[in-house]
Amino acid sequence: MNRIPLWHIAGRCPAKAAAIAIAGAWLAVALSASAQAPARAPEGLPEALLSELRTPSALPAGRYEAVGEWEAEGKQAAHIIGRAVADAGASGGRAWQARPDEDRPGSYLLYGPYVELAPGDYVAFFRVKLLEEAGEERVADTDSVTNRATESLRRAPVRGSELAVGRWVSVPLPFHYPGGRLECRLLWTGYAGLRVDRVALYRLQGGHIDIEAGRAPQPRATGKPNGLALEGKATPAPPLFPRSSAPASTLVVADISRLTPDAQLCVVTLQGLVNRSKPRLYCLLSEFDSSWLNWIRRNKWAEAARTERDWRKLLTRFRPAYRGVVITDPALPATKNVATMIAGLDDALVVSPRLAAQLRLPVVADLRGRWRTSLAAYAWAFERLWPRLNHRLAACLWPDSPGLRDYLVQHRAVIFWLPGRIDGARPYERPEAEVRQVEELLARMPANSPIMGYPWAGKDVGIGELPGVALFSEFGHYLVGSVDCTNLSVHSGIAGVSLHQRRPPAPRLDARKVYVSYIMSDGDNLPVLTTVNFPQLWNDPNRGKFPIGWTLSPSASRLMPDVVSYYYSTATPQDAFVAAVSGVGYTYPDLYGQRYREPDRPRVYDGFLDLTAKYMRAADLRSAWVMNATRPEVICRYAERIPFLEALFPDYGQRVQTYAEATYPTARNVPVFHGVTGWREDASREEKIREMVEQVRAFTPKERPAFLHLFVWNWGADLGALREVLHRLGSDYAAVRPDHLAALYRQYLARREFLARFPGTLVALDAGRTVLTGVVQNVSAHPLTLRFSAMDGLNAPTITPASVTLAPSASASIEVAGAVTADRVDLEVRGARGAERVSVTARRVPAAELAGPVPGDAALRFVRVFEAEGLAHLDGSAEADADAGARRVWVARPGDDEPGYVAFGPYQPLPKGRYLVVFRVRRAGSGDGRAATLDVSTDGGGKVLASRDLAGADLPAAAFRSFPLIVDHPGGPIETRVQWHGTVPLAMDSVAVWELVPR
Repeated sequence: MNRIPLWHIAGRCPAKAAAIAIAGAWLAVALSASAQAPARAPEGLPEALLSELRTPSALPAGRYEAVGEWEAEGKQAAHIIGRAVADAGASGGRAWQARPDEDRPGSYLLYGPYVELAPGDYVAFFRVKLLEEAGEERVADTDSVTNRATESLRRAPVRGSELAVGRWVSVPLPFHYPGGRLECRLLWTGYAGLRVDRVALYRLQGGHIDIEAGRAPQPRATGKPNGLALEGKATPAPPLFPRSSAPASTLVVADISRLTPDAQLCVVTLQGLVNRSKPRLYCLLSEFDSSWLNWIRRNKWAEAARTERDWRKLLTRFRPAYRGVVITDPALPATKNVATMIAGLDDALVVSPRLAAQLRLPVVADLRGRWRTSLAAYAWAFERLWPRLNHRLAACLWPDSPGLRDYLVQHRAVIFWLPGRIDGARPYERPEAEVRQVEELLARMPANSPIMGYPWAGKDVGIGELPGVALFSEFGHYLVGSVDCTNLSVHSGIAGVSLHQRRPPAPRLDARKVYVSYIMSDGDNLPVLTTVNFPQLWNDPNRGKFPIGWTLSPSASRLMPDVVSYYYSTATPQDAFVAAVSGVGYTYPDLYGQRYREPDRPRVYDGFLDLTAKYMRAADLRSAWVMNATRPEVICRYAERIPFLEALFPDYGQRVQTYAEATYPTARNVPVFHGVTGWREDASREEKIREMVEQVRAFTPKERPAFLHLFVWNWGADLGALREVLHRLGSDYAAVRPDHLAALYRQYLARREFLARFPGTLVALDAGRTVLTGVVQNVSAHPLTLRFSAMDGLNAPTITPASVTLAPSASASIEVAGAVTADRVDLEVRGARGAERVSVTARRVPAAELAGPVPGDAALRFVRVFEAEGLAHLDGSAEADADAGARRVWVARPGDDEPGYVAFGPYQPLPKGRYLVVFRVRRAGSGDGRAATLDVSTDGGGKVLASRDLAGADLPAAAFRSFPLIVDHPGGPIETRVQWHGTVPLAMDSVAVWELVPR
């Protein structure tokens, strides 16, 4: 799921508000929403409101019933920026205002009021006034959201041409509301001063607003080109990232944080040109830029700073650095990216038409009206500019993001963007064709080149994190998350920094303890290190009171060594650092290099691991946190290719189900610790503490010692709460640093001869023959022969093979087949020193419980059972249930929970094949009508492989029913989903998966 959630309510990542999404023009949205309605005036709206609409006939037809209104300066409204001002034309004589030079662009001028209404179609009217001319620039975004701001109902931009300077205008936003706590929000972009008076909300009766209006289909990769060859595309020779020279002794500092976005873009592109020869210009754009400047000066990397308060004077001071300007087209945002590429090649500044008119500088290129679509603009750039661009450095960059562009201009990077469902619906976008265009671009770049920026700019804006990173991975590229990064043209020039962690010795192993280690997520994202939210966590007084591992991108050692040095030099003995996902950059190792032919594909992956080893060593990182590395051979290759690797910490939250799956050694006996804890975004602080304690206890095995990796979601992290978790776990649990967890596990392995790992739970259909697969591993220093036998719980068992001989650290798969006859299956594994019994809990699904046929022509090879409470959720809660497999269920109840995907996941990679998936659910109370939709999907939920609708009548309240789905899976991560419709209380027990193997 998305790793950078955008919260725009008080206290939840307001600094990320600049990355908020925009949709197509509100007029186009309104027209599309009412395309099938007769063209007649809307009924029920007061004349005063109608007179302030630019195009009343564009509203959805029907009867409008007033629901309520709230004043922008009133108690129901909240704000991140702005202030109350007197305005005689405003309701009550007051309004809420934001202006350039006073407020930070890209922040919420208004949000709220968190009301709950009857589901239906609504139109919100934002009464706003423009304070100065803005032309075609986007001055604001309106949107409506629910489900704690995670579900966008409708988003639309407001352009200057749609408003009137000095006059109140009512801007409509039509949307379909399914229920929940509703927010209507107004984001101020910063192009011009803006006032908001109030929001009036009306319900639409007798009309219709299309839920999908203003949304494009999710764009998808084509899979072509593939079969790529490495010839002529050698991996980049060091250095991987281009760097600046050492900064000048005196830096010119410009505070551009409250400038209009076009002025910010102008200054940032100037910065890239000025700093190309020697870093001399430093910009204050984020709230932490001044702190990093102080750190630079404290360490004498630059000795002085001179502030320039008038940004226009910078253009005079640094006039020799540029030839003129490139003018963007406000009607086509892609021209900002094309202009940035031209600026880097032709030494120009990027300006809007209005800035060009004010500055009167020579015009290097005028992009207004040259292209009608983003596809055409990028096609021109990739054809005409490609020979002069840096083929080893690219960025997937939202056109409205000013950050990072100094570095991209400085080093002449390739820049592109992949639109998503919302921005892809604009009339100038062709999402599917743009994906094909980028596929061709990625194929042209040398393997193992970085992609900077980010493929996501808010929910459904941009192709999205998961599909974007997957696409880059397939072509052998990795993401260096850096959208909104500032001053890389300065930070990357810091030289002579010695990066060494503090490494206190590990404790001696206590065989009675359960050792746990926290890993803080998302340090791969450079803005997390510089702005949000590691600096805040780092200053928490609880830091240093208990051990914690902080993830950090190895690329940061090259792009911002001064920032890394700050963390290392201010760390306590309790702080340790781990390489972030999934090495030198964020990628999915399971997919890495898939577009390459054999035998080039493993060479591409090894090239990635070699770069990872190089930059881990440079940053003194010896362990790695990896994501979407699930196949044993993929994980093993890390240990084989990185000779100094001490441990691996896979997964973004809990993916595995048992301790045997969570903790084990791989090649060279390098420990692998999968995450055993997850998170819930809407949980209270007490719920977070309680749920983490429960998750840890659920994974704790009976045997001691034990070793657990506790994943911490950085966006919701609370160090005080983490400390309380350790207190509640009690003295049986010992918290240690991640490096110490690895050292203690190696001490434990030194006492063992072999490890046998089988699923903790086996699910079998009643009276059917089931195949159970396990793994045995030699953890000794000598070759070892192991022999296997079935003890109890199976009728007519067979074991294949009956024995194996393994080299040190080698492993082998074992298949046990038979009809399950008991609640436990016992096996024996015998080595040189004696035998060990392996027990697997068994569950049988009675034939009477199955709500559908299952294939009789195939053997069932058990894959996994996923407990519903262990999957991801948008709502619902866990409850005790004695009849559930794990004695707990996940429950969604009308009135308490919002409709939607109440259980989804686990994104388990499976080989191509045919599978049986069984959902075990029951009704949790009275209720009729549509209950839920069960489905199995892949491709991030975009491709549904099988589905089934459930009604209340299908679900007895007193007993579980098991609903089978047959799936032809193309291979890759699989997702199982329960979409609850909000009318029938539903209890979900588990989802079991078998591979159907021809007999």
